[in-house]
Amino acid sequence: MKHIFTIHSHITFLAAVGTIIRENLPTEEVILVCGGNYKPKLSNTFKGKIVKSYEILEASYSFFGKLKNWNYTKSANKFIDQLIQGEDYIAYIDLMSVFNRYLVMHPKSIQFHIIEEGIVNYSDFDDFNLWTVDLRQFPWQWKGFAFKQMLNACTRLVRGRSLRLLALPIHPNLYTLHQGVKAFCFSEYAFQYTSSKQKVVLNWNTLDTYVSIEQENYKDGSWIWIGDTLCSSYGISMLHFESALQQLLEKVNPNKEENTIYLKFRGSESNEEKEITLQYLANYNFKVEFIASETIMELAFLKSKNLKVCGIRSSLLIYANLIGHATYSLYPYIPNDYGLNLDKNYSIISKKVGFI
Repeated sequence: MKHIFTIHSHITFLAAVGTIIRENLPTEEVILVCGGNYKPKLSNTFKGKIVKSYEILEASYSFFGKLKNWNYTKSANKFIDQLIQGEDYIAYIDLMSVFNRYLVMHPKSIQFHIIEEGIVNYSDFDDFNLWTVDLRQFPWQWKGFAFKQMLNACTRLVRGRSLRLLALPIHPNLYTLHQGVKAFCFSEYAFQYTSSKQKVVLNWNTLDTYVSIEQENYKDGSWIWIGDTLCSSYGISMLHFESALQQLLEKVNPNKEENTIYLKFRGSESNEEKEITLQYLANYNFKVEFIASETIMELAFLKSKNLKVCGIRSSLLIYANLIGHATYSLYPYIPNDYGLNLDKNYSIISKKVGFI
């Protein structure tokens, strides 16, 4: 029997490895389906298969290839069939994305489980916007003749995506209400409302069984800055971003003592966001050293002591705090009037994991 994991980030990779170890899965039966440009680094003891996701394959098609594979249902199922070679399998997914819905509903799928994906697993899910975030371009109700939205809906159906399949909510926490579905995570605080029988807390310290990558070991007491998209992704005004950044730095370094700070941008920040961040860090006497993009910060946190980790609301702040480091977020200084998904439960997260 095969075990298929969908991976798109460092934390989903680590959750997959932790689950493989915790469940004692034979690695020769494991398939890691990696999205984006993610390339997991595994030791020679891992005998499983690593493949690029169907989304990457689909994006690489020529114009005629796209026409040939226009029916998503047929082409996605064909991709899965090639992976499993007729065997049954268990799927381990992070989010109920479109491809993951096909992975879960394939005839050879006998079970599925959820692996930790990030900050969304630490939030409440009693919000319809979170349930349907993948369909946010559609209004809740039609108002007049909405040709563009109707065309999008028809395109989805023509491509083989049935209404029943599309009705599955994307939020992973919802699926832990189903008997038999396990939630594999790194903290008891993840997956709220999930019963203890279904929640499996993984051990950070076993990950080096299969993970093969050299991680930075920061000296005791080092400063770390974790970047995140705020203005470009969530529509926060640059004025509010600057104000929050100044308030945070005034709190953590009011005397402007000289410090080195190790910085890792998320990568999708706007150039203006990056420039403002660097400028304010310099104003508060921080000398910036950049962290390589391939660095798995969760593992770096494990190898270091007494770090002071600053950022916005990245899940890395949660993991740093859970591992034992001090965390400082500028998110509480953003006016709570932007309608962000985590606005109403940021206080819940901060209380549970101890944001300073």
